[in-house]
Amino acid sequence: MRSYKLVFLLAFVLLGSLENVEAKADSEFSLLVHFRKYSHHNPFQKGTPYQKKVPAIRLDERTALALLKPGEVPLFAEIHPEESAGRKAYFQKVDLDTGLGIVLLPENYGRTKKVSPIAILEESSRTQGVCSSFFTNFEWGSLEFSKSILPLSKLSRKENQDGARSFLFSGKKVCGFTDGSWNAGAELLRRFYQSRFSSISPFPHPGFSAEGSLTPAEEDYYFPKGSVGAVVSEVLPGIGPMYNLFPGDAVLSVNGTPVASKQKQVLYDILLSKGGSYLNSGEWVTLSLYRDGRKREIRYQLRPYNEDSFLIPESSDKIAPKYLIAGGLLFTELTHTYLKEYGEKYKSSSDRKLVYLAESYSKKLHPERSRIVLLSRAFPDEKNRAYQEFQDLILESVNDKVVDSVEGLKAAISENKDEFLVFRFSGNKLAVFDKSELKSLDERIKSLYSLDSLDNIR
Repeated sequence: MRSYKLVFLLAFVLLGSLENVEAKADSEFSLLVHFRKYSHHNPFQKGTPYQKKVPAIRLDERTALALLKPGEVPLFAEIHPEESAGRKAYFQKVDLDTGLGIVLLPENYGRTKKVSPIAILEESSRTQGVCSSFFTNFEWGSLEFSKSILPLSKLSRKENQDGARSFLFSGKKVCGFTDGSWNAGAELLRRFYQSRFSSISPFPHPGFSAEGSLTPAEEDYYFPKGSVGAVVSEVLPGIGPMYNLFPGDAVLSVNGTPVASKQKQVLYDILLSKGGSYLNSGEWVTLSLYRDGRKREIRYQLRPYNEDSFLIPESSDKIAPKYLIAGGLLFTELTHTYLKEYGEKYKSSSDRKLVYLAESYSKKLHPERSRIVLLSRAFPDEKNRAYQEFQDLILESVNDKVVDSVEGLKAAISENKDEFLVFRFSGNKLAVFDKSELKSLDERIKSLYSLDSLDNIR
């Protein structure tokens, strides 16, 4: 009798496992997604195309949700390419930081031999029901290769090194997804799906970082007697209240709710959620803080993570780098990706000054310019032979007009009325061109090197 029960139990477990496998096979399918990789040293090139399969689930008759790697910009996808070549699907929305993508399926998708059923997203995947086993703990963290602050469950050990993603299933329900380091609940998928007609990500970033580990002396300095909170350590430009919040500000409450803890997890919880629901980008928050012996209040709008306002962006391989060619000199903007193209040992093989700037000023705004423009290379020609060794020099000005971006460089050249163009670089090095000869030189460079355009500024 005992052996009979054991056999029955094993059969029950096996059937349950098979049900999960079948449910996953039914509701999940692969998309063959086409991408394009750009070079920051040679931004005039179109980019190398590549493709790979990513997991997807169908959320309604015409919409699927795909799991991409953060930072990847898809061109289009193919549905069941092994069955029918050329059946393309296009992305309605992609959140580059979290890697979630909404795909519009072809109109004749229903007539294909392989039609995935509409997936069921678990309502309370994190707290109860069949999915709760995937979420044994909770904390605000960032997915692999992402900077967004999300409600996640950290795995006890890392299951892969490349951040490969897959959906989490229990029975016929989708519990969320995993990247091998974190599990994310289905509520994140639902929030993104509901935002498909909006151009911005629904997932807000606090806009600043906080420090919870303080000595007793530091606590006495930052906080009024008897108060508890978190001290701001960094404010991110373009995301948080850059000119109203400063490092050293002690946050006491959010929207009237006391922080009541030195832990930043508590701060994120009351800053990014309310009444058990998560706040979306665009909602307003009010911080009560203590600065220089006085209490203050600031109010700002939550925004998703982005690096558009960073002096030197970190993950800037998402789109084609901006560039401009003048006199055969190729100008682009300094990014971490530009330096990393020198190889794994880029810190020693690339220009030390550029490495120092990238490490020291990445998330800061420069008081005079918003980007660092540099000379990436010179296309050899008789008219620019003297400047062939100017690689990686920072461009400071054109005819004494300070350059703040590649767009600013284009404006400085087109608006200049002088007879000569004088490019001033770091180290007080100069490149001088006769404007009457510059146009013919650029046309010769464009023809000789088969360039589609001398810039990609729109």
